[in-house]
Amino acid sequence: MTQALKGKLALVTGASRGIGAAIAARLARDGASVIVHYASSAARAEAVVKEIRDAGGEAEPVGANLSQPEDVKSLIGSLNGAFGGRFEGRLDILVNNAGTVEYGPFLDSSDTSYDTHFNLNVRAPIELAKDATARMVAAGWGRIINVGSAFGEAAPLPGVTLYIASKFALRGFTRGLSRELGKFGVTVNAVQPGPIDTELAPQPGTEDHATMTKLASVGRFGKPEEIAAAVAYLASPEAGYTTGESLTVDGGWIA
Repeated sequence: MTQALKGKLALVTGASRGIGAAIAARLARDGASVIVHYASSAARAEAVVKEIRDAGGEAEPVGANLSQPEDVKSLIGSLNGAFGGRFEGRLDILVNNAGTVEYGPFLDSSDTSYDTHFNLNVRAPIELAKDATARMVAAGWGRIINVGSAFGEAAPLPGVTLYIASKFALRGFTRGLSRELGKFGVTVNAVQPGPIDTELAPQPGTEDHATMTKLASVGRFGKPEEIAAAVAYLASPEAGYTTGESLTVDGGWIA
């Protein structure tokens, strides 16, 4: 287990499964004390925490519905008591991973669908970053990493217009905030995954899985651990000269 992030506090949203769980495990492996956020599945989050602890890492779960503004506003403050209060007033690494996507023609979309996409994919990361920024600026060091999507770079498939719009917005926020925070020792970057092998992705044997696999230059879906590796680099001290970037990890899907 490396210790590049020893003494750092990390919050990973949407970390009870899939990409988020892999990111939490990797940051803990690199020495960070990790807050494993979940929306509704406490049992899944506890399982992720147990796995991290069993591997010698440090983690605690926290629940919040990030589609609700009041929960977003209270989340950062609730971290003060984590790990026995050792990190009170601090947050060194924020990984905005929680997100959602709904499929269907844009003409059939509703106001509810619009709110769902933008509250969770855009508003929550912005609000969390705002609260985290004050702590990072005070410490003179910080990492904000937004998990976007290859759809934030291009639109290779139809039926996800609101999702694409939300991920383009997140990418723009990443760039804008990086301009403001660099002078304080805080970097802001995004990781944009392509198709990743998780339970929420199209499953092998389906037409969607076959179509998306063919679009990837490497001829396969990615692994959550491959996204976690990209996040780990951007969270590391070695990435201090990297900011405002959107790192697309998609196996050549939109090349």
